[in-house]
Amino acid sequence: MRIRIPLIIEESLIKEIDEIAGEKHRRAATIETALREFIARQTRKAKAAPAPELAAKSAVRGTAASAAKSAARATAAPASKAVARAKR
Repeated sequence: MRIRIPLIIEESLIKEIDEIAGEKHRRAATIETALREFIARQTRKAKAAPAPELAAKSAVRGTAASAAKSAARATAAPASKAVARAKR
């Protein structure tokens, strides 16, 4: 369903739209196509970029996970060295 709306656009932009639209002056169709393309681009961009909240959470998780691994290595390293010395 199409709805008629009042729209105020700069004159220079209207001239560019008219050039793109051609001789038939199908401004509405040209504007509608441009808006659909813009909305599709914004939707793709939103899907490609993770939400700021999720990115922050995964960064925190990543930091916590690497800290835990480092701690595990630090505690395991002395024990493994002691076992190696005992075997000699």
